[in-house]
Amino acid sequence: MILEDELPSIRDVLESPLAKFIHFAANACGYNGTAEDLMVNWIHPLFLKAKAKASKHDNPNWWQAMNGPFADEYWQAACKEIRTLEEMGAWDVVDRPSSEKNVIKSTWAFKLKRFPDGLAKKFKTRFCARGDMQLEGVDFFKTYAPVVQWTTVRLLLILEVLLGLKSKQGDITATFLHANVPEDEEIYVEMPLGFEKKGKVLKLKKTLYGLRQSPRAFWQYLTKKMNECRMQQTKFDPCLFVGGKVMCICYVDDLIFWSLENDDIDELANKLIAVGVDLEEEDNAAGFLGVQMERDTETGLLELKQTDLIDRILETMGLDAGTAKSKWTPAESKPLVKDSDGAAISGDF
Repeated sequence: MILEDELPSIRDVLESPLAKFIHFAANACGYNGTAEDLMVNWIHPLFLKAKAKASKHDNPNWWQAMNGPFADEYWQAACKEIRTLEEMGAWDVVDRPSSEKNVIKSTWAFKLKRFPDGLAKKFKTRFCARGDMQLEGVDFFKTYAPVVQWTTVRLLLILEVLLGLKSKQGDITATFLHANVPEDEEIYVEMPLGFEKKGKVLKLKKTLYGLRQSPRAFWQYLTKKMNECRMQQTKFDPCLFVGGKVMCICYVDDLIFWSLENDDIDELANKLIAVGVDLEEEDNAAGFLGVQMERDTETGLLELKQTDLIDRILETMGLDAGTAKSKWTPAESKPLVKDSDGAAISGDF
């Protein structure tokens, strides 16, 4: 089960191929209740527990981050976030408006990004507006923004293997801050924790993280900039762009480029930077959205892994090496014997 997927229902688990293995394991442990009781009381809660806790420690709130083992790293990331937003002209600091104006609360979002093997990769911090306080039809209208399909990602990886393409991964800094707030809109946000000024609020000039319209506004911005660089949006997938020498996929602020030559990728990246996209290179596509991609130097094949995600799920469910007893075989190694309570044999052996 992928953690981003919707949690399966009891009926889904009972009707899945996993059910018979759970039933066999329960019998081996001496469980004599019904299969449905087993699912309701034991198995299904473990799915919920894994979904809730697998990345719990990687997403602290403000107080947890500032008082935890990575307090210095998160504080530096917060200072960098504020500095970046101010350099991009994200807001004006103004006096608090009258009570007739809606001042949206603000919040911090922290995330520890890891390499696929579980080691710390980057401490990310985002200053966000409380989009849940916005009113539809008043503060925002359309919100839809697409992301690349995994079918497209796999297709491009197959082409990389077959055609021997070079790949590079890019990340866009302060993604949603690239798009501007329309001139006819006024959005006020509370000052961020740790950086407050008495009697002051922020009047936004850029679409801050957390606003309902921010993903769509950035997607429209990125599509426009890609077109300026002669990268055509495909009908097959709106997040796949194809140019004369380079192909690119986009998952919000994560991009992967493919081309026969690295120089062509670098040329496109420089063009995007020149038109205002704050793009940073992340070497190659070795780890994309938590998926580790390993190439076999002899065969040229790519292998996709999510070992860290699997390890964290096993640890959360109490099935890791430290708490679970492993067996070399899934069943007893001794010969099968006659079941005295079983049905009579039919036919010849």
